[in-house]
Amino acid sequence: MITHNDKTLSLESRVVLSDKHTMPQLGLGTWRSESKQLQNIVKEAILNCGYRLIDTAWIYENEQEIGNGIHEALEQSQGKIKREDLFITTKLWNQHHAPDDVEWALRDSLKKLRLDYVDLYLIHWPVAFKNMPGNTSSQSEDEKTRYFNENVTLTDTWKAMEKLVDLKLTRSIGVSNFSQSEIDELFKIARIKPVVNQIELHPYFNQHNMREYCAKHNIAIMSYSPLSNLKRETERDEDVSSLYNPVIQDIAKSKHKSTAQIIIRWHLQNGLIVIPKTVTLERLIENFEVFDFALSDNEMRQIDRLGETHRRRLVNPSFRLSNKPVFDD
Repeated sequence: MITHNDKTLSLESRVVLSDKHTMPQLGLGTWRSESKQLQNIVKEAILNCGYRLIDTAWIYENEQEIGNGIHEALEQSQGKIKREDLFITTKLWNQHHAPDDVEWALRDSLKKLRLDYVDLYLIHWPVAFKNMPGNTSSQSEDEKTRYFNENVTLTDTWKAMEKLVDLKLTRSIGVSNFSQSEIDELFKIARIKPVVNQIELHPYFNQHNMREYCAKHNIAIMSYSPLSNLKRETERDEDVSSLYNPVIQDIAKSKHKSTAQIIIRWHLQNGLIVIPKTVTLERLIENFEVFDFALSDNEMRQIDRLGETHRRRLVNPSFRLSNKPVFDD
């Protein structure tokens, strides 16, 4: 794993997962990306910008556009870029946790992505819904539209995930939004241990304890919402997003870089896998231009301290019984 002080990062930097597969450290996230723009941005990312990691999920409803973009890039590269050069991640949605539904869900994603396999398949949330029409929404706050499946355990789902590796439908398996206790539960029965935990992580929510736990158990961390910019276009406020924090702005000025580039570099130097999202070519290029400078140890510490002074979780849906949020912090 890359250490806090490693300044030798490059476009080819990869993390070695516990199952010995390697994963690019910087990629393209696609949550809340407008699907009409996504096909072209995925093609540009792979074909002209050097991206090799693309992250999506069944519930994002954009796998088809991503699959089309991937295939356009591979075709237009005329053999210079091959499928095995790419690392594609997607996720199992809550309503597909029952063991009989897990394989169907991945095959449905593969059909949309136009792929024979994905490189990493994640359990999206540690909560099981019943598989029934109208029970997919990740936005509804009405518990009546979200029927929980209390008969399916995380260990049931994990055993079905392991079979996907045996079937060669995915090379690696992992989790997303799991707590330490939930991962411990999987460890008790796991034949194949989770290689990744994808979690919200940014300067305002640096997940120090989870990072220590995952390092101890050789689980790579993948940062989503890495810029803490869910409201970037509407609220340019340091309390909302670290993009506008004076500490990061000062570092950015001294490096002649954008605040987004400083934050992405902070993730990389912390050994994290990071997937900033964008649907504009300008930002797509900008987000990858983070290998021609390094943050000093003091600059890293200044950004680390923002997790204490500006602590803020952005994503905490009401997915539990009684309409409770997933996280209690």
